[in-house]
Amino acid sequence: MRTKTPARSYRVALIGCGDIAETGHLPALLKHPRFRLAALCDVRPDRTRLLSRKAGGVETFADYRQLLHRKDIDAAILALHPEVSVNVAIDFLRAKKPVLDEKPLACTMKHGLRLARVVSETGGVYQIGFVMRYCRLIRRLAETSRQIGAPAFYRVGIFDERLDPGNRAHFQRIQQVLRCSSAITHEGSHVIDYFQQWNAAPLVRVHATAVRTQDYFQGPNIWSARFDVADGSVLALEIGWFVPDLPLCPVSMIGPDGTIEVNLRTGFGTIGRRGIRPRRNANIKLEPLTQDWMTQLDVFAKAMDCGKAEIATVMDGLRVLAATIACERSQREGVAVKIEKTNLARCEN
Repeated sequence: MRTKTPARSYRVALIGCGDIAETGHLPALLKHPRFRLAALCDVRPDRTRLLSRKAGGVETFADYRQLLHRKDIDAAILALHPEVSVNVAIDFLRAKKPVLDEKPLACTMKHGLRLARVVSETGGVYQIGFVMRYCRLIRRLAETSRQIGAPAFYRVGIFDERLDPGNRAHFQRIQQVLRCSSAITHEGSHVIDYFQQWNAAPLVRVHATAVRTQDYFQGPNIWSARFDVADGSVLALEIGWFVPDLPLCPVSMIGPDGTIEVNLRTGFGTIGRRGIRPRRNANIKLEPLTQDWMTQLDVFAKAMDCGKAEIATVMDGLRVLAATIACERSQREGVAVKIEKTNLARCEN
């Protein structure tokens, strides 16, 4: 009998050693059977030292360019802010090294398109870090949402990044995001990505408003956006950061054939179907919304095996970026904004 060839393992460099790297990427890399952490890189030596100790003494670097042509580095995982990640991703792709890149794709459509062009030109493996899409709750809702029919009304509320004056590092990190980008682009990217797993019809238009609840915040911290969907559906999205106490995170889906109500924090909810009396609606208990870092690495390993990302692609990232950029413009101008269509031909022009 022919023995099965063991799956290849990959040596990766983790670029960016902030909170997401420490709490998400690093633990998953140390546990995953197909990856070996070969290098850590950050401009802050205290962060690389900290993560290196947790990883058993992994080699550290201050300049990612030292890793571009290392033969003992197979791929790069980027946990960087979008204002700097695009150039780093491009450099690794041109060095023929696959990239798993934290969302959002970029800060502007111009830079997002530039990255997408390089992915196309190099034929490289590029996967964007939409880690929430792998959560069991999100996948279960994708299956269940098909039962409610279309067009439908969807409402999603995400309240995160609780205001904690005693946690100075967290406060400064979120302030940097608000200064350079927005909560709707960072947090909203996840929601728009997994909403498209529930309803694949394109988002065509958005009207967004935002509130800055404290003058010293670097940007609006609470957002409300209403998206028109190509199939006639509507997505009402609420994002809230820097609130003293975190409200529930509700999901509602109301369609011609049924309704779904779920609390993302607890996983508790109900499903009602047409023709069934409300008191007989089915109660459901799902796993709470979590970040499935291990499954994301499974997908990345598969992409590297076949030489092409087929899940969480650069085009997925570009479509989500177009939607969040439209939200930011709508909020600034006070009008509904059409969401740009994205396609590979546009990236190549």
